Amino acid sequence: MRFFVLIPVIGLAIATCALFIKGGIDIVHFMVVLITGVAETDPEMNIIVEIVETVHLFLVGTVLFLTSLGLYQLFIQPLPFPGWLKINDIEELELNLVGLTIVVLGVNFLSVIFEPQEINLAVYGIGYALPIAALAYFMKVRSRITKRSREEGECLAAIGKVVTEDSESSWLSDERKD
Repeated sequence: MRFFVLIPVIGLAIATCALFIKGGIDIVHFMVVLITGVAETDPEMNIIVEIVETVHLFLVGTVLFLTSLGLYQLFIQPLPFPGWLKINDIEELELNLVGLTIVVLGVNFLSVIFEPQEINLAVYGIGYALPIAALAYFMKVRSRITKRSREEGECLAAIGKVVTEDSESSWLSDERKD
């Protein structure tokens, strides 16, 4: 059954490749437009938005790639990655996706700010700010719970080690008495 996880692993890897290719094409197109001078009314605003949106594509692709690797590590087999790249549980993947959602919302709002439109930005901003705040709070609470449970697990492991060492030493001392 664990090999069914290969379906999302491969799907996420394909999505990652598509986003990286799209981002690469967007950068090349942006550079051509920038160099040839075919810009709209306010080139500085467009430059910022284009760069942020392109970097955003690469970030989303990177998170999808890390999620793909994480699922593979958790369900198929561990991979020899450095410590910062290892995924230990589903909660880490979940927090990565929540963080990605926050970034997506922020970048989308940024592009709305710089686009000339006839909308009330305050209402629009609240519509973006509320989910971002809720997700940030979720991440904070979840990371505290995870940290606390890891500390408790380490504490229990240390207690178990001490109890085991004490019982071994008392067994050895009882054996010497006999």
